Amino acid sequence: MNTPRSYLFVPARDLSIIKKAFSSIADVVILDLEDAVAVSEKQAARQVMKEALETHQHENRGVVRINSLDTDLWEADLEVAIRSRAGGIMVPKAESEQDIQKVCHRIRSIAGDKTVEVIPLIESAKGVQFAYAIASADSLVSALAFGSIDFSLDIECELTPEGLELLYARSQLVIASKAAGIGSPIDAVYPDLTDEDGLKKQTVFAKQLGFKAKLVIHPKQLGVVHQVLSPSEEELALAREIVGAFEQAEKTGKASIEVKGQFVDYPVYKKAKRILQNRDY
Repeated sequence: MNTPRSYLFVPARDLSIIKKAFSSIADVVILDLEDAVAVSEKQAARQVMKEALETHQHENRGVVRINSLDTDLWEADLEVAIRSRAGGIMVPKAESEQDIQKVCHRIRSIAGDKTVEVIPLIESAKGVQFAYAIASADSLVSALAFGSIDFSLDIECELTPEGLELLYARSQLVIASKAAGIGSPIDAVYPDLTDEDGLKKQTVFAKQLGFKAKLVIHPKQLGVVHQVLSPSEEELALAREIVGAFEQAEKTGKASIEVKGQFVDYPVYKKAKRILQNRDY
């Protein structure tokens, strides 16, 4: 697998449910210690997370969402997660480069030379405003993720199926990610489990903006997300034709050709190459 397409949230409460999450087709499983766990259950959830990571560490698919940095929980969350060999850490309510640097410094003090990905979750106006600083805060940052529900509460907007109210924020995360040289951002969850058509439309819209992955809250959403975010057979066939024809033309000194009525130059060729490089899931 190359770029993950799906990040499936699962509460760190029940090992049997977590096992099902790891048995699903999700590219990445996020063990959630934050919103999905009651305050009275935080310590117990930490132990469940530890057992789950140790059981599934060979799959290298486990990311942990720790509690936010304005609590007294995050450091213990982080230490147990790293010592249990989590592949990544999701930092909720990310709003500044200093916060991310604090987390990354702590990770290195625990993990040493082991690389652990850090995924800041952007959930506020401040987070969007400082998205580039957050994205470029440390080399451990691999991608930004978008928390649209908390963001909508923060800016007091009304969420709609069309999602135009989130267009600016989504675009900001895409641009900040590219400017910082990290991976493409991860789009927000789609909360309505009964609306498959809405999920598909939102995922298509996010893909058009430059997102390459999506947060997911139930395994039943994975099929739609993977279908949208994976190249179709037609797209792969056209990409192969473009790459083959352009590379052949390049040998003769040509850098612009036509393939099936489409103008092809270096940017189009590079896009086709990228599609082929990320085709294997």
